[in-house]
This record gives sequence, C-alpha cells and structure tokens, in this order.
Amino acid sequence: MSVDTRDLLLKMKEHDFVYDSKIGKMVNKNHEEDKDYVFKILDLLYKNFHRVKYVDDLSPSVIGKNKWGILISQKYAVMDKRFPLPQVPFSIQYDGLMGSLFRGKPAYLMLIGFLQETEEEIYVSLNFKDEEYRKIYKKLSKDNELKSKIK
Repeated sequence: MSVDTRDLLLKMKEHDFVYDSKIGKMVNKNHEEDKDYVFKILDLLYKNFHRVKYVDDLSPSVIGKNKWGILISQKYAVMDKRFPLPQVPFSIQYDGLMGSLFRGKPAYLMLIGFLQETEEEIYVSLNFKDEEYRKIYKKLSKDNELKSKIK
C-alpha cells in the first residue's frame, strides 16, 4: 500500500477513536466536541505539513528541548515510554511537559497561535489501530530519524 506521507494525517480520521467507545463516552462527557477538535487539529497540521515532522517518541531526548509535540491516537497510547500505562488518545506538549489535561478546543487554539507566531517545526506522533498504517508510520518515522542524524 502506498500512502502519501501528508495523507496519513487524514487517514487518522477514518477509524473509530477511544472517544467513540463506551469507556471513552463515559469518562469524557464532551467526547464529541473533543473528537471534532482533534479532527480540526489534524486538518490544521495537514495545511501546515511543511512544518510537521513525524516521530515515534516525543521525549525531549528525541525532539529536543523547548519543542512542541502532539500525539494523536486511534486507541489508548503510551505517550511517555517510561510509563507503560495507557494514556489519553490526544496530547499536546511543550518542552517535555505533557499537556494531556488540555481539552481539544484549547489545544487547537494553542496550535493556531504556535503556527502563527513561530516558524518552528512541530513534532507529530500518530498511533493507528490499523496494523498496515502503523507499519507505514513506523517506517516513515525511522526514515525521518535517520535523516535527522545525517544532517
């Protein structure tokens, strides 16, 4: 399967999210609004793809200090590999500080501000349910990692 690297952002929207599950609806009463804003974030990243850098790990040792990162997952994901516990399906972070408590709308507005006020790259980690897309993303993030080391 051949998928354009930019289109992976749109592919993330094609499956049910944790927000759609019984647990997701029970835990988050605003699940529909949060899911809508996660989709808006994906669209915003798609429009600003020239600044998106795919990574498999958002830790400061990988992306660097004072950097912005976003994790979007179709299932519960491990945001921080040091803690092997399932965490929220969406997280925005700055300088290694997890912003998982941000709801979708404030995170979206923060991202708009980030994109307008800086020229920096934003690190994005996508976690697909679909095994095939997960393999494509894993390969792509490894390739990006190699390119970064070569520079």
